[in-house]
Amino acid sequence: MSRSKTAKKLSALLGVSLSVAASAAWAGTITGWDMSNVTVAPAPYTEYVTYTSTLFTSPAKTATNGVITWKETDVKAPGMKVVNKDDVTGLKCIMTTGYNPYDFSDKMCSDPLQSSKRWKVKGTNGQPIDVYFKVATDTYTSIYNSMQKLTDGDVKKWKGFRAELGFMVNGVFTKSKAGDGLGFTDKKGRFFTTTSSAVQSAEVLSALFAQGLAGPADANHPSTGYFDPKYRFSYLLNATEDGLDTGLISSNYYALFGDWNNLSSVPWAYYYDNDDNINTDNLLMANCDGNFVVTDPVAETGYCEGTWVTYRSQAGLDANGLPYPSDGIKKPVPADVLASWQSNRLYLTGPIEDLANLGVNYYITVNKLNASWPTPNQFVLRFYPKY
Repeated sequence: MSRSKTAKKLSALLGVSLSVAASAAWAGTITGWDMSNVTVAPAPYTEYVTYTSTLFTSPAKTATNGVITWKETDVKAPGMKVVNKDDVTGLKCIMTTGYNPYDFSDKMCSDPLQSSKRWKVKGTNGQPIDVYFKVATDTYTSIYNSMQKLTDGDVKKWKGFRAELGFMVNGVFTKSKAGDGLGFTDKKGRFFTTTSSAVQSAEVLSALFAQGLAGPADANHPSTGYFDPKYRFSYLLNATEDGLDTGLISSNYYALFGDWNNLSSVPWAYYYDNDDNINTDNLLMANCDGNFVVTDPVAETGYCEGTWVTYRSQAGLDANGLPYPSDGIKKPVPADVLASWQSNRLYLTGPIEDLANLGVNYYITVNKLNASWPTPNQFVLRFYPKY
């Protein structure tokens, strides 16, 4: 390890990454998040409440099109950081802030899956969302794995998104050009010309919804997804050196929900609180096929005007107290099962928010040519929602 556990735990408790101290001598060129256009929600923070770092359209901070969010748990303010030397692998990444919930050390690129590593961008009005990065004018080439979520927090459903790399020149976004030393790449830093997620690994380039919604069991996910046990909900993600662009959403998602759901339109569900801890992930048991009327938005309670259905092979729990696996076939929840859920505090209603959250993986590489950029010490990652 490159640092003592004591130092790591101290940094975690303070919510500060020891790996992002400014230094042009690093073996890396992105020195951190440029927060000149950001306002972070002020402390103190309440555990399990979601907060925002507002992304304004300029450092004047007069208008905003989106936010970076974090839920106050092992994830801490401001919600995103740049790691220039992972304490195990030495690799670089862009990820969320906080501490590893398994050992309380500072969050790192190589932390286990399901330890909350993704930084979360939410668009709010369909307009471009800009994230600024600080860059050192040194001679290094650095490759960053970006682990992200992109959320449709708009009033409309999106059909996808685009992303571009560029520079903010006198308040105007100027696109990056091929060969300028900034671009989307594979994990070895080779700049893309034209490629897609169909031919790249999921780590290198992908746009996937949570496996708990749809997809087969694998080494990292012991259970199949709820709606579809065979295939993930996803987008085809196309990439060039300076841009990302979604293709079609997967047919299994579209057949059930249409375009990418915005947060306010996701269906509601019954969840089973299997560990009797409301703040951990609960198990998806059934969903309201029809309109769900919210009677208490804080407690997330209400009633289904349609029919409660399940995509599991059978409603309820098996002899081992586990949900039945999914067979991907919609079926009504029997009245007696539904009545038992309604009288059991471990069964809770709530929105299926992950239908609005798209997990996006990609690599960004920066090399020594940044000295010739329009803004040598800064670049911008811009996201465009697609209607």
